[in-house]
Amino acid sequence: MYTCKDTINLLLDFLDGELSPEDTQHLREHLSGCAPCIDFLRTYKATPGLCKRALAQQMPQEVSAKLSEFLRSRIKSSP
Repeated sequence: MYTCKDTINLLLDFLDGELSPEDTQHLREHLSGCAPCIDFLRTYKATPGLCKRALAQQMPQEVSAKLSEFLRSRIKSSP
């Protein structure tokens, strides 16, 4: 039986369908009885979509200008 740490370490391979049938079975057994790992899996699956939506948002022009000004001043003052 897998531990929570084992499960987390194997999630990417699991979601990509790259685990052996035996590892997949052990992982599914663990997930069937571990609510925290199920919650983590749901969050893990949702992360790419959340990132895409966040990256699609436009930064307000005023904020972008102030950020650029700040970064330029820091670069100029760097040794």
